[in-house]
Amino acid sequence: MNTTIKTQILPYQAGAVAAQGFLAQPEHTDNQAAAILLVPMWKGRVEFIDDKAKEYARRGMTALAVDLYGDGKIAADNDEAATFMQALMDDRAELHKRINAGFNTLCEQAIAADKVVAIGYCFGGLVVQDLARTNNQVAGVVSVHGLMNKPDVNTPEYWCAKVLLLHGAKDPMVSDDDWLKLRDEMSQADCDWQKHDFGLAYHAFTTLGANDPGFGTVYNKDAHRRSEQLITDFINEIVG
Repeated sequence: MNTTIKTQILPYQAGAVAAQGFLAQPEHTDNQAAAILLVPMWKGRVEFIDDKAKEYARRGMTALAVDLYGDGKIAADNDEAATFMQALMDDRAELHKRINAGFNTLCEQAIAADKVVAIGYCFGGLVVQDLARTNNQVAGVVSVHGLMNKPDVNTPEYWCAKVLLLHGAKDPMVSDDDWLKLRDEMSQADCDWQKHDFGLAYHAFTTLGANDPGFGTVYNKDAHRRSEQLITDFINEIVG
C-alpha cells in the first residue's frame, strides 16, 4: 500500500512542556486501522521518527511522533541528549505525564484507544514500557532496543497492553538484572508479553550509520529487517 498522506506539526500540552508532535495521516482514514504512537530515542523527535510516522501513514495508519522534551528540541550531541534524557529518568512521574499526553493527543484524532500501538526506540522503548504500566487503554507497545529501568515512583502496573520487546543480545545498556525484573513484573501482572533477542545485535541496531562498538551502538541489517517484520505481525494481531 502506498497511500497519499498529509502531515502537520501538532502542538499539544505534555506535562510541564508545550510539545510539538508530528502527525501523519492517510488522506482517507480507515477506522479499522491501527494508530501508531512513535516515541523517539534520546536525542528527541529526530527525522528518523518523523519518517517512521510517514511510513505508517502510507500504510493506512494514523501516526503521531511525540515530543518528549518540548518545543521540538533535538539534542546537538550525545552529551546534551544524556542531559535531556536524564532529567526525565530522574522524574518519571513527569515522563508519565508527557507520554500519556501524547497518547491522548493521538486518540483525539478520532482514534479508538484499543487500536493504538506505541512503538519506542532506545529511550523511547523504556517510555512505552512506562505507558503500559500507567495506561490501561493502549492496545500494544513495542520496545525496540529499549532500556529496561523500572520507575522509582509508584505506578498502577496495569500491563493491559500486549507487549513486544525487541532486544540485541549484545546490548550493554540493559543488564540481565534489569531484564529479569521487567520479566517478573510483567508476568506477575498476567501481561501478554513476548521478547525476541537478536544474538549478534548491539544497542541501536535499527539506527542506520551506528557503528561504535565501544559505546555499544551498532547498526545490524538483519536484526533491523527481522524486527520490522515482527512489528508488522504484532500490529496485525492487535487489529485482528
